[in-house]
Amino acid sequence: MGPEIVIAVVSAAVALISVAVTYRTALVTHRLQVEARNRERVEVAEDLFRRYRVPLLASADSLQDRLHNVLSRNYLRTYLHSGDSETQHYVRHNTVYVLAEHLAWLEVLRREQRFLDLDSVKSTKELFTAIQRIHHPLATDGLPGPFRVFRGHQRAIGEVMLHRVESSEGPVTDVLGYAAFCHRLETDPGFASWFTRLLAEVDDVEAQGRRGNERLVLLQNALVELIELLDPEGEWLPLEQRERLPRAELILPTSRAPNG
Repeated sequence: MGPEIVIAVVSAAVALISVAVTYRTALVTHRLQVEARNRERVEVAEDLFRRYRVPLLASADSLQDRLHNVLSRNYLRTYLHSGDSETQHYVRHNTVYVLAEHLAWLEVLRREQRFLDLDSVKSTKELFTAIQRIHHPLATDGLPGPFRVFRGHQRAIGEVMLHRVESSEGPVTDVLGYAAFCHRLETDPGFASWFTRLLAEVDDVEAQGRRGNERLVLLQNALVELIELLDPEGEWLPLEQRERLPRAELILPTSRAPNG
């Protein structure tokens, strides 16, 4: 074999090795880039979860607890007919407020995540699946009872409940407190218009009892599911305070559901 052939063979072998090394390097680089992007998505998701876990958990618990009291403990029947106008005002307005407060925190979370690529993060997918289970019973025509709020209306309620406040890190979005909510209802007709029907329907909730409020039963169940996802070990909220209201078809005919 002549030297020219040897040189050609060696050169070809070196070229093949170089291509293989380059290809392997590209594969490793690509894998490292994918892993880095995945780590970044997980970190972003964890940061989102960390920032909004407590207010979302607290608002979900306030709403599910109110629904539980309304539909199983005669909360509305007791206080709407108390003869005390201040108490009646509180019951109607605060019941609507705890719903609006929770929708506001859902709107904050939606705004934070809409431009983030978090679909591949398992915990985030579970969170937004649980949130969809909250939106659905409120919006659907397929359930009886008052407090039907279409999805666009849910978002609008969440939107009008938001305001900007200053913090050590600059302006941040916060949710109106109950006093500010009541003040806006009294002084801002545009704001109040989003809640007029809901305030009137508090009395309808009381009149129909549990069987006529399957929408709110399902909503309470979905809120408990969200709470269990956000706080599975009971770190923030006691485990024993997560009782689901039974669905109407599970209520025995002999049981006595509240009625107006």
